[in-house]
This record gives sequence, structure tokens and C-alpha cells, in this order.
Amino acid sequence: DFPRPENGWSHHHCRRRWDLAEDDLLRYKFFQAFDELMNACEDRFGWLSAEHQYVTLKDNGDKVIAFERGELFFVFNFHPCNSYSDYQIGLSWNEPMKCVLDSDEGRFGGHCRLEYGHANAFPPLHGVNNRPHSVKMYLPSRTVQVLVKDRFLQGGVKVLLTKEYLADKGLEAEHVSFTRQVWQDGKQVMLPPQRFAKDGCMHLEADSEATFKLEGPDGEPLPCGASKDGLFRAYFPGEYNVAGTGYLRVGPGGKAGAVPGRAIKAAAAAA
Repeated sequence: DFPRPENGWSHHHCRRRWDLAEDDLLRYKFFQAFDELMNACEDRFGWLSAEHQYVTLKDNGDKVIAFERGELFFVFNFHPCNSYSDYQIGLSWNEPMKCVLDSDEGRFGGHCRLEYGHANAFPPLHGVNNRPHSVKMYLPSRTVQVLVKDRFLQGGVKVLLTKEYLADKGLEAEHVSFTRQVWQDGKQVMLPPQRFAKDGCMHLEADSEATFKLEGPDGEPLPCGASKDGLFRAYFPGEYNVAGTGYLRVGPGGKAGAVPGRAIKAAAAAA
């Protein structure tokens, strides 16, 4: 409630209630989860600062907006009740596209109707909308989907301990343990810990995301300074550095468009 004549220009309620997201009886936790994933998507793919921007479609009748931003393709269906099957939309890239984020995901309070696009790439089709190529998608009402080139999602998740981080903790890389959190039988469990190699690299080749904690040689926690529970989270495939006093940042080869396979060497040299 921002200051206005009706409340006497009061600032009493003019603040963000971060505690609302911690109440399981409310839906604010879904807003917070979506906000966190959108920021992680920007960190990984750098679309906000990208020069390439093109609005492909603005259909006022269907209430559909589609645009390219950087290496990402955003598709919004704002219609309050109409959903569309095999909706063909033009784009500039002649390569398979895969969904990395959609507002219908269960973690955002959605109905999980778009899981296919996360596991399967959309093949490129002939051009429409004055664009050289296109994709066909299912667009449920009141949803958004974010697509990226499938080749940017290959190689799994790589985590590198930087020299900066190890110096701050007074540790060698091989003395640090990596413990993943995964879902098993509907519950979150921690897998047995693994030691980092001497080069400080942990490569999860078969995984598209990773939630993990770090521990020292005596099992002492090395928490992430950017999360309340101390866990590190990589939401997308790519290369990440554990840096500073304990936070995760996208590595030199983690941004969309970087050459795969060079980032770990580049990060080690930079550290």
C-alpha cells in the first residue's frame, strides 16, 4: 500500500513483506520461486543485456506475444481462457529449441502441462511471420514459455572451486566435499558426499541442474552466502564457479554463446 491521499500518505505498509513467501498457506512462495528462476535465467543466458531483440508476433486476437531476446525465445499467451495446440511461431534460428522455464511448472503453482518441452527439443520448421524458420508449440492460456537453443543445454553441470574461494576458506580443493540434494520417492534426500578433484572441478555430465552443499575436511559446513538454507543451486546446465566468500556465479563458459569445454581452463586461469 504505497503512500496516497486515502491513507494519509502513510509509509507504514509501504514495504516488501519477505516473510509472506515463508507461509505455506499463501501463494507468495510461487511468486518468489518464479522471481528466483527468472534471475537465474538472466545470470545463465545474459538475455537482458543482449543486443539482439526482435518482436516476432503481436496478435491482439489470440493475445499472444512472441519475441527473441539474446539467445532466448519468449512466448506469452495472455488469453484468459483460450489455449492453442500446434501454434506455429516464426523465429530466426534453424536449430532445435528447448524450454528452460515456463510459468506452468509445479514449483510455480502451475499444472505441469508443458513438461514435454523441457525433455524434448522443438524441431525447426519452415518460415512464418516474416521469419526464416519456426516452431510449433502448445500454448495454454495465461502462460509464458522461455526457449533456448538445445546446444546450449548440453554437457551437464560443471562446478569449479575458484582459488579466491579456497583462499578465503584456507582449504585445498581435494579437502572439500560435495553433497547433492535430490528427489527420491517424493522426498528430498542428500546423496553420499564426494570429494573434489585436485583441480577443484565437479562435473555432473548427466544432470541439467544441481542443488548441493559443501563441507570442509572435518564435515564442517561451508554454506552458500546467498541462500537461507546454505545450499548452492544451479538451475540450468552450464559451468559455474564457487567464488568470493561462498556464492555461485556463472563461469567464463557458462553464458549462452560461449564455446563449450573451454570454461573450466579459463576459470582456473582467471582464478
